[in-house]
Amino acid sequence: MKKIFAILTLISSILIYSQNSYKEIKTDQLNSGKSQTAENFIRTFLDKCEDKDYSAFKNFNLSNGFKNFMNEKLEEICLSNAAKFGKIRIENLNSAYKEKISLIGGNELYIFNSNTEKVKDTKYLSVWISKNNQIDGMVITAEKPFKKK
Repeated sequence: MKKIFAILTLISSILIYSQNSYKEIKTDQLNSGKSQTAENFIRTFLDKCEDKDYSAFKNFNLSNGFKNFMNEKLEEICLSNAAKFGKIRIENLNSAYKEKISLIGGNELYIFNSNTEKVKDTKYLSVWISKNNQIDGMVITAEKPFKKK
């Protein structure tokens, strides 16, 4: 039993570490389809919030967990973002990253420059896309949302 626990702990540690280790994708190696999907998703998200349209996302392949989260929390997220940031605007692609080491990985992170009406330090809108071309998450931050190693 101790061996099983030790093995599970080791595997968990490797998976957790690998989720924080990204390598920048060079411009000539960018997957333009994924980049465009990430940008379109952000624009759709911002439009839905601005229009107070809290319906499910259509025409996007969201992972089940992210889809459920967005279905349950979209209105709350939109209202919170509006109160905290005011109007949020996406600008251009800043950079893209791919996981360096992962047993199950292949996720890519697309980071876009942005600006907000109320909080000038907030400058990035980021989307994770899995190796299966599913959108796995999105975040608005002042710094790039990963630990570069």
